[in-house]
Amino acid sequence: MKHLRIPFVQWLFCVACALLVLTGFNAQAQNYPNKPIRLVVPFGPGGSGDITARAFAQYLEAQTKQSVVIDNRAGANGILGTEAVKNAPADGYTMLLTTNTTLAANLSLYKKVPYDPLKDLDHVGMFGTAASVALVLKGSGINSVADLVSYAKANPDKMFFGHYNSASQMTAEMFRVKTGAPMTGVPYKAIGSALQDFYGKQLQVMFIEYLPAMAQIDNGKVLALGVTAPTRFKAWPNVPAIAETYPGYELGFFLGLAAPAGTPPELMKKMEGWLSAALKDEGFLARLNQLGLEPSKLSRAEYTKFVGSEISRWAQVIKDAGVQPE
Repeated sequence: MKHLRIPFVQWLFCVACALLVLTGFNAQAQNYPNKPIRLVVPFGPGGSGDITARAFAQYLEAQTKQSVVIDNRAGANGILGTEAVKNAPADGYTMLLTTNTTLAANLSLYKKVPYDPLKDLDHVGMFGTAASVALVLKGSGINSVADLVSYAKANPDKMFFGHYNSASQMTAEMFRVKTGAPMTGVPYKAIGSALQDFYGKQLQVMFIEYLPAMAQIDNGKVLALGVTAPTRFKAWPNVPAIAETYPGYELGFFLGLAAPAGTPPELMKKMEGWLSAALKDEGFLARLNQLGLEPSKLSRAEYTKFVGSEISRWAQVIKDAGVQPE
């Protein structure tokens, strides 16, 4: 029987190690979080992702009694911030605000992206979906979507739009393709820089997500021509859907939450619980409603599958627009 002792000892050792690891994981989960959490927004301040992240950070601070620090890491259409989270410790103290830009569109907009959205990130879930609105300055002589198309065709060398992420770029590019209106895109690192040139009249039109567009519309200096969703946005009942003039035109976006790949399952479960609870909280839901986001009803598993499908969808959108990868 002597030959049975070594396997039995090895088995006991493995069981003991497994128990220690499990105990360590449980203790880690019970004590989590016990220091500030960093929520990386891979775009500049003021955009839809930044506003949503700050609303969630405020909710999370109230729930965890820990600080949640917003870290804006703008650059390369969200690539820099996303890569930073990919390389961050998978300890639950770094989270990432994700978008259709970082998870899907960038894979087709760039020849090389330094991360794999499905392998390098663990996805917590989705905040919700929304769309954008085409804005022009009041007094420009452009008062409708049809006017915008006519002006662009009559002045092909004078129609510029600014873009700072895939939503602001591809909504305009698809509008160009759908209407035949010649427009030239100008890239920006952040929405603030684009808006500065817009108000300075270097840009004639901008396609901005509902969230940051609200402040621009409220200031009384701009005119909303049409929304990129298939139907009108309830906050602006008098603003038509672009599809009412050009049937078939439609393009929205989504916002989600992720962590570095390899984050312990117990901590991912806690993050998922925070997000799920936030999406049932009346105060947080009211905030999302104010920002124009339709709250997500997807489970974590469903959302991960959704990300995979969005990669394919945005690849087709970008191909249809004839946009060549950089």
